[in-house]
Amino acid sequence: MNLRIFFKSVKFAFRARRRVISFIIIYAILYVLVGKELAGAPIGLEWPWIILAFVVSTIYAILISQFRRRDIAILKCVSWGNQDIMILLIGEVVLVALAAFFVVFQLSIEVLGLIAYFGDIAFLLDIQRLIVVPVAPMLTTLLLVVVLQLPGLGLAQYRAMKIPPMRALREE
Repeated sequence: MNLRIFFKSVKFAFRARRRVISFIIIYAILYVLVGKELAGAPIGLEWPWIILAFVVSTIYAILISQFRRRDIAILKCVSWGNQDIMILLIGEVVLVALAAFFVVFQLSIEVLGLIAYFGDIAFLLDIQRLIVVPVAPMLTTLLLVVVLQLPGLGLAQYRAMKIPPMRALREE
C-alpha cells in the first residue's frame, strides 16, 4: 500500500470539513447504538443493528465518490491510477471510522472519570447509561463498521473508475 497516498487522504478529507465532521458524529452515534446492542442483546438479535451499520457505512462511501467526482477526475488527469484513488477513498473512510471510535472512547473515559471523582450523581449516571460502551462491544463495533464498509468502498471504486479524466477539463 502506498502510505504517502494514504496520508494525503487525511489532508484531502479535511478539505470537506463539514461532511467529515458530520459523519464522525453520525458514526459516533452508530458506535454507541450498535455497541450497546451488542453488549446487551441475546445472540441472534443483533442483525438489525448490523444492517444499520452496513447502510450507514455504504451511504458514506457512496457520498465520498459522489462529492469527489471532480477531484478524482483531476487526479486521473495527472496520471493517478484507479488503485491510488481507491487508497485515497479508503483513507478518508478509515479516518472517519477511527475518529468516531476515539470520540466515543474518550467520552466514555471522561464520564467514568467524572463518576469516579464526583460519586454517584444522578445526572452523571444517566449520561453513563446513555454513552458509555464496554470495551469488547466497542472494538467489535469498530471491526464491524470497517468490514461493512468494504462493499460501499467497492461501489465507490466502481463509480470512481467510470469518471473520465476529461470531466476535470469541462466547465460546469
